[in-house]
Amino acid sequence: MESVKILFLEDDLQTAEAIRSALTREGFAVFHATDVASATALVDQYVFDIAVLDLMVPGGSGFDVLAKLRAQIPGIPVLLLTARDEVEDRVHGLDQGADDYLVKPFAFVEVLARIRALLRRPIQRVEPIRIGPLEIDPLRRVARADGRKVDLSGTEFGLLYYLSQRPGQVISRRDLLEHVWGYRFHPGTNVVDVHVNRLRRKLEAAGISDLVKTVRGGGYFVD
Repeated sequence: MESVKILFLEDDLQTAEAIRSALTREGFAVFHATDVASATALVDQYVFDIAVLDLMVPGGSGFDVLAKLRAQIPGIPVLLLTARDEVEDRVHGLDQGADDYLVKPFAFVEVLARIRALLRRPIQRVEPIRIGPLEIDPLRRVARADGRKVDLSGTEFGLLYYLSQRPGQVISRRDLLEHVWGYRFHPGTNVVDVHVNRLRRKLEAAGISDLVKTVRGGGYFVD
């Protein structure tokens, strides 16, 4: 079985070597870059399964690599590593297309848990789901509105797909965290609400309004 390929961007060599070695022992194929230029070169050379990106690196920012990944591998899960613990910084990272984030310092076991969670996204059916002018294609992990592609991150697509499989059914945040993010615990963040709001904005920009509805204290549903 081919190893999962991880793009790992981290300029602190001591931290990078510790994480790279540990991930390699877990069976992952880790491609390490220390700056934006070397990371983008790797993106041009390989098709990665997941990316772990430090934000503050030489030659730009982890956001530059994130943008390139989203353009070339739209559904790839992306975990950001940041030293900034401000809510605005974390929300900005999610708004830029990241799927999850970790604030430094962190334990390796948490990095591993987040990676496994992001990779754990089973799809139960392959035929497209159609809701009015919206088509959700789980095989290609693409959503289209009136035939035009909606630019969704991997997590946004997973969220839309999971909700759309259960029209009219209120899905709790805990259920979404388990089935879309792969968490077996509540991470204590508003990551679900941030992604729902971003999904709504993108759908509205594509002409799909009021699709994802909120039930206060209950969760979300698609109608």
